[in-house]
Amino acid sequence: MTDLERLAALDPARGVQPTPADWERATAVVDGIVAGRAAARPAPARRPVTRRGMVGLVAAGAVAVVGAVTVPALLPGPMDRAFAAWTPVPGALTGEQVMPQARRCAASGVGSEPTAPVGPADVLLAERRGVATLLIQQRGVGVIECMSVDDGQPTAMTLADGPLPPPAAGTVNLETRSSVGSGRDQYSNAVGLVGPSVTGVDLVLADGRTIRTSTGGGWWAAWWPGPEGGEIGSITVVVHSPTGSTTHRIEDL
Repeated sequence: MTDLERLAALDPARGVQPTPADWERATAVVDGIVAGRAAARPAPARRPVTRRGMVGLVAAGAVAVVGAVTVPALLPGPMDRAFAAWTPVPGALTGEQVMPQARRCAASGVGSEPTAPVGPADVLLAERRGVATLLIQQRGVGVIECMSVDDGQPTAMTLADGPLPPPAAGTVNLETRSSVGSGRDQYSNAVGLVGPSVTGVDLVLADGRTIRTSTGGGWWAAWWPGPEGGEIGSITVVVHSPTGSTTHRIEDL
């Protein structure tokens, strides 16, 4: 066997075929790139933040990169239903409620112990926005991020290969943010760590919209339809604690 054949045999998504709607969206995105309508934005000077270990069926699309961030597509199809049902305030899933999604994410094979069993205590953060569920989940000594629409095939990626030190009390950091897709199919996400005594994190977009993030297990996360995750100066982060609230440019975190 050649090296490529050996790698192909390890692909967890081997044999999965995109739907006709996925191909239509992918073709439209490629046409836009060729026409010069989709391009990466200029990179600011900032510490590189990288996502690793993505597997699963991924919606094809152009990627707008912030700084040196490596950004795979996170949201699996069908995007139209996920966008239509999206809400700025998430719902929470706890205990056995989240186990169907957690088991599917664990089965993706991402993480330092991909074959380990999963239980409610392994789910650090779980949010529900419409028909999409976003999880941050412990896998062995590492942490993965996983997203699924309804009960479909999830996508998952590694956030950390081992323990990460928390930010200082009352503060947060940013581990990754991204914008994926183009036109009406474009969506964004942001993920970071929260320090002790942080009671909530909101994202305020340039047009005034406020997105309440989910927090749990030392993490915060949110996704939303729109391009702001790949734009400079378009997101303000409001960090809440018992002593008050502080406001930051997302580029400064």
